[in-house]
Amino acid sequence: MATTTTDYQETTETFSFLKTEEVHLRSVASLVLSVSYALLAALAAHFMALSSQAGVPGLQLLFVMQLAELLCVLVVLPFFRPRLTAEDTLQGMILFLSAVIDNLGTVLAFMSYIYVVPGLAVGVIQGLVPFSTACVGYIFLKERVGVVDSCCILCSVAGVALVTVGMTMGAASSTHVQWLTVAILLPFAAAFFEGPNNVITRFLIDVQGVSILTDTFYTQLLGTVLLLPGTFLFETPRWTMSAPTIGYVIGLCLCDFFSVLSLKLVLKLEKAGVAAVFMTLVIPFTILLDYLLQSHVHGPMELGGITLVVIGTAVVGGHSWWGHRQKMRRNDLLETMNFDKST
Repeated sequence: MATTTTDYQETTETFSFLKTEEVHLRSVASLVLSVSYALLAALAAHFMALSSQAGVPGLQLLFVMQLAELLCVLVVLPFFRPRLTAEDTLQGMILFLSAVIDNLGTVLAFMSYIYVVPGLAVGVIQGLVPFSTACVGYIFLKERVGVVDSCCILCSVAGVALVTVGMTMGAASSTHVQWLTVAILLPFAAAFFEGPNNVITRFLIDVQGVSILTDTFYTQLLGTVLLLPGTFLFETPRWTMSAPTIGYVIGLCLCDFFSVLSLKLVLKLEKAGVAAVFMTLVIPFTILLDYLLQSHVHGPMELGGITLVVIGTAVVGGHSWWGHRQKMRRNDLLETMNFDKST
């Protein structure tokens, strides 16, 4: 009897150790992927701005980007062979909804990099993502936000307000005053698609078991089909480019493709709230590239607003992570003691 008890304790300790190691490995993988996403997303934003400054229309850039990413997915599909059909009608509808919201968010976000410095656009988008996610959760799921999360979301919104005021003051003496409304509205609109899209993507990948390649395939396919006529209807495409411009476009396609994959892998490993913390890393990277690639120095009000955005978003995600960690520890304890988790 004593031997049986000892063996049970050793088995339990080994199981707990392996589970702890798995959690640590997931955390390290999430951090590495998040840094990769942040750096690649920041580079993609600046390649978009540089390509536009070289004279390539915005919708054409987005069409080329989506087409290149679709071709990349088609190349790797035979090697991984994911399921490309939906299991039922509901999953098919969610896949379509995810593709629509993803493309709308992508178009609005990347077009905003043309009208405003990428660092400010990224700061506004990331600052409003928690707010938009909370709004969608309350409207459709009746989820209420706690006091801590509410205060942090308000902090991020206040940061976005400071950034907006700073943009307004900076544009007051420039020749681009007529662009100010568009420059403000584009990142605002993009944020209200980015937040819900992260939640839906995680639901598809983690809960529904949809392959990342399948989700990416439908998103890029829909984007390519819709952007092709838009490129010719609303703009005059320019297919003759200089060598540096071609380099910018190639950099845009590669950086956005791998940043999207990195983000979806993070969403598969972590909850959306935890992923929001890691996503704030894109802000300092983009601000740094504003100075290195475009020699743009942000004013005190803009930097102050971005600081509030980073603090508010990071604390919201950190609070979500802590709650998730406490729940996991409770479940592990109950599992070790052979209790039902629901009790």
